[in-house]
Amino acid sequence: MSRVAGMSISTCQTIDTELCADSVEWCPLTDLQDVLVCGTYQLQEQSEAESNEEQTRVGRLYLYALSNQSGSPSLEQLTSQDMPGVLDIKWSYHPVAGQACFALVNSVGELRVYKLLEDRSVAMVTRAELTPQSLGLSLEWNNMTGNSENTMRVVSSDSTGQIHVHQVGESSLVALETWKAHDYEAWIAAFDQNDTQIVYTGGDDCRLKGWDLRVGTASPVFNSKRHTMGVCSIQSNPVQPHLLATGSRQMSRPQQSVSLGGGVWRVKWEPCTASQILTATMYNGFHIINVTDNACDIVCHYKEHQSIAYGADWCRIPTDSAGKQNCDDPEDRQATRCQPSSPTHTIATCSFYDHLLKLWTV
Repeated sequence: MSRVAGMSISTCQTIDTELCADSVEWCPLTDLQDVLVCGTYQLQEQSEAESNEEQTRVGRLYLYALSNQSGSPSLEQLTSQDMPGVLDIKWSYHPVAGQACFALVNSVGELRVYKLLEDRSVAMVTRAELTPQSLGLSLEWNNMTGNSENTMRVVSSDSTGQIHVHQVGESSLVALETWKAHDYEAWIAAFDQNDTQIVYTGGDDCRLKGWDLRVGTASPVFNSKRHTMGVCSIQSNPVQPHLLATGSRQMSRPQQSVSLGGGVWRVKWEPCTASQILTATMYNGFHIINVTDNACDIVCHYKEHQSIAYGADWCRIPTDSAGKQNCDDPEDRQATRCQPSSPTHTIATCSFYDHLLKLWTV
């Protein structure tokens, strides 16, 4: 256990994912908040004779359940599936056709939707090809703050700079929009969760752009040229409208900024009060940032990973000050609600070349 700025940090568990780990996501649905999905991505080694052939990127999807049987939070593996390399995963914030679903983008340029079955295994529902011979790089659902089931959409980005918007049906993905947004890799795409007709994108061309789907995608409604590095991460605040966190700068001028000593691959607002941001800071571990009107302050720096920090997410299950969670009994899971006053957070993070998934509390 270590302490940073008055906060105690404790690593509860370390798991070897075997393949390089790059994404972790806790399920946001109330009775399934103990479920964690982890994606991996690795370039398959080739012999000298195969060196002229196209490289294969393999991956594996893991599903875990959080328990407290040992007296502290721990993960138990539920299932795993081999598949093309996974580059990003996001859960839908509402059921799709009555079932918990998540979507992923992969190394063969696909967007896939999976559902969680009653036995806590997963099954693919549908998939769609993005740009041929591309890597799918990121995605986000449009329903973080609430959308009816007939307007569920996913925005995704790929390595050719293309952005895609799909309508999600019970067993289908319908392409609505595809456009060239960036000159190089489009690292990230995200909805404005308070106005989901607005899409934000960031790319390796150091541009942050905004697009209004109501007026078309021929040109962005804003194009920030002030970034000095590629824009890798974007997430709008689910509580405060018009507040956006990025791995670089905001719009034409940042409201607040803080240097984290590394490129920021992912940003995640704390889901209850949205007053803190969890970051995967690539070459400098993971950070928790306290956000106020006047400052962004680092309150936690987690440095237990020894490789590139790519995946991070907050568990939404309330935790008491002793670090105990009521997640073993199904009735407790059903009754669980996100509590802003919870003094302890449980967090999952993953790192790439050392292929580690860590569970920790702060």
